[in-house]
Amino acid sequence: MPRPGRGPSRSSSSEGREGAGRAFRPPSRVNTDGEALALREQGNSYAAVARNLGLKRAGDARAAFLRALRSQGEDERKQIVVREHQRLDQLEIRIRSRDAAEPEKMNRRLEALAKLREGLA
Repeated sequence: MPRPGRGPSRSSSSEGREGAGRAFRPPSRVNTDGEALALREQGNSYAAVARNLGLKRAGDARAAFLRALRSQGEDERKQIVVREHQRLDQLEIRIRSRDAAEPEKMNRRLEALAKLREGLA
């Protein structure tokens, strides 16, 4: 029962929840996926893509990129995959150079890189 002088409580009103939803509406998945693809094509790391799009993790950015990749036509998809492999090749060169003195760290990073390549198959 509402107390005199007070409006409906937020917990019992669906209007309060709907109003809050109007104040911030996250971008649609299609827009996010397309933006992730575009940012990656510009050479951004998955971590940078996540930061730019307000995603929680680099893995979320990668998932958005892969969804957008799958939505492309066959010819465009093949071209994007070639460019992505080129970026990953450059990353491998940097990892091998930077972490040569720390074989465990280098191997861990190369294993993660191999997983990134697998997702493109």
